[in-house]
Amino acid sequence: MFSATGNILSGSPNRPDTYTIATKESKNQGFISTSSSSMGSTNCTLNNLGYIPGVSTITGCGRALLGIVHSIVHLATAIFDSKNRAKHLEEAKLGGKNIARGLVEMIPVIGNITMFVVDLKRTNKFEKQAEEVMNKNPNEYNNHITLFIYGNEIAKRPTNDVNKELAELAKTKKPSQSDLINIIQKKT
Repeated sequence: MFSATGNILSGSPNRPDTYTIATKESKNQGFISTSSSSMGSTNCTLNNLGYIPGVSTITGCGRALLGIVHSIVHLATAIFDSKNRAKHLEEAKLGGKNIARGLVEMIPVIGNITMFVVDLKRTNKFEKQAEEVMNKNPNEYNNHITLFIYGNEIAKRPTNDVNKELAELAKTKKPSQSDLINIIQKKT
């Protein structure tokens, strides 16, 4: 399915704006995680600019306008594409969220602090959800690296396999977070 604004507005399950990579190396070691709100998207840049007073007034306005376009296109498409209606309605909802976020970001200082706190709480929430999943079946996650998106497990691989592939990749370039995600998602 297409996105009316390309990958600029992320935040849907198909284009997540935050993820958690978690590992549990042994039975005695606790949960270790790292979260990011990037996924290498323009949305990450917009989020970061949304924390800067003054700059966020401009980027917030742009985000709100993109959200309006995104919502209108997907609502119109949902009318004519009954087969993918639910997906288009989800995309329209994403546009609505970006309209709201853009409007909040336009408010200097208060809007910036608000969005920073919201993003921080979201990231912490998803990390806790990942930790709860891993603690329910700890043996299943021992010596594995797991990718969670919005608190849901997406992929899991043995730590040794991931480390070998990262070491091999490091011979040709410095591995990025996107590389790590691709390696974790790779089926063996």
